Amino acid sequence: MSGDIERTLAWCDIPCTLETMERKIIVESNEEMRAICVAFIQRLKTQQLTHLARRCLEADFVDDDTLTATYESRYVSEGARLAEGPYFGFVLLRRRETGWKISSMQFAAAADTTVNATLRDKDPTAERPGPVTTGADLPEA
Repeated sequence: MSGDIERTLAWCDIPCTLETMERKIIVESNEEMRAICVAFIQRLKTQQLTHLARRCLEADFVDDDTLTATYESRYVSEGARLAEGPYFGFVLLRRRETGWKISSMQFAAAADTTVNATLRDKDPTAERPGPVTTGADLPEA
């Protein structure tokens, strides 16, 4: 939230997959990731949000160079945790020469959240995941 985009970019592996329930984007360059980060921070500032607090729920090594984790994110405004509930995420980190990098992030966020709106509005031609199946529409075995 400090707006230190270069520091944020240092954590990102390129290409990097960003996905919500509505949209999947594969970021192919630092310039593209920078534009997404700037748009996200601008949305947060518009809503007068000052911090994004993340709490790791679980993390596991897949192998020596790959780590997966689930976490929750909450928005904060001037030190007060917002009443709206958190959204949950999944991240895939890979060890590179310069350290651990985010290779993929998935966000289980409602349609009206900042993260979802940022990716939804990013590129109308981006890949959209298929419909979610509830099981009720599956044929009986």
